[in-house]
Amino acid sequence: MNKDDLLKIKQNLKDHILECNEILALLDTESLNKDQKLKINTINNLIMYKKSKTISSMGKEKSFIELINSIPSVAIQGYDKDRKVIYWNKSSENIYGYSYKEAIGKSLEDLIIPEEMHAPVIKGIKDWFENGNVIPAGELILKRKDQSPIHVFSSHVMLGEETPNPEMFCVDIDLSEVASLKIKNTDLEQKANYDMLTNIYNRNYFDSIIDKKFHQMLTLKQELSLIMFDVDYFKKINDQYGHDIGDKALIYLVQIVKKIIRKNDILVRWGGEEFILLLEADLSMVKDIANKLKNNIELETFKLKDIPTLTCSFGVVYMGDFTSFDKAYKAVDKKLYLAKKNGRNRVES
Repeated sequence: MNKDDLLKIKQNLKDHILECNEILALLDTESLNKDQKLKINTINNLIMYKKSKTISSMGKEKSFIELINSIPSVAIQGYDKDRKVIYWNKSSENIYGYSYKEAIGKSLEDLIIPEEMHAPVIKGIKDWFENGNVIPAGELILKRKDQSPIHVFSSHVMLGEETPNPEMFCVDIDLSEVASLKIKNTDLEQKANYDMLTNIYNRNYFDSIIDKKFHQMLTLKQELSLIMFDVDYFKKINDQYGHDIGDKALIYLVQIVKKIIRKNDILVRWGGEEFILLLEADLSMVKDIANKLKNNIELETFKLKDIPTLTCSFGVVYMGDFTSFDKAYKAVDKKLYLAKKNGRNRVES
């Protein structure tokens, strides 16, 4: 190293000392302008980077890290091979609740990983460090300092892979608002498409899918049948036992029906004590199912002590015999009426 190099280093050090003194003076100032705040944040970032050998050794690339740091909803953390925190940006403090001082040197799993995720997370990170198997990005539910859940999209990158001490960095995007919207949308969908008492599909949902189902039956030559049934003398049950018992009876009824029908059969509360079943089956099979429902509803409710014994009347039609759902519906409604007229607790097809 020649004399000119030494003079250059000396001058750089002087400039750096002057800048540090300027920063120290700024820290004692009560109000700062925008440029002064930016300068302090830059120095703060450089101090924080020192824990990460990879970032502190970066040149111009470090400006990209500083850019990412300015995005409030993007949390960045760096970890060494032992999963100890070596980098923790301001957004990580905001999202997870731990300050830089609280987080630095702590284990990843002790900070933000729920206990049930400890084993797979540790295994995955170890596998990446040792075997190069990258951890895939995806949505995760992690935890804050106060133990409340936080919904994030987490992606990962390994820096310094060719060095003895590679470092893993996690970039977490706060999805709390998105998750909240999903929950609200799910609630709205539940209210729009499900019966609040029995928790099965309602008439609104059935109306939204029946045209498509009918079209598929015609074009794909699918078997499709319809069962319509209601509880015999349900008004008497409400009048004699009260509406609470009537509601409980409908809940039990649905539970009995669900045990018999298949997962892809569509059970709908049509209104009051009336129900519709849409089934991918021919008329013969559906008649058997209707008779099984009729028998089981009476048998199972007879065993219950808190509701009266229920019987139901059933109408059954094969939808392939009709050119529209409206015509099939009118036909099955007539079959149900016929079942009631002929004595109830029976199946008409």
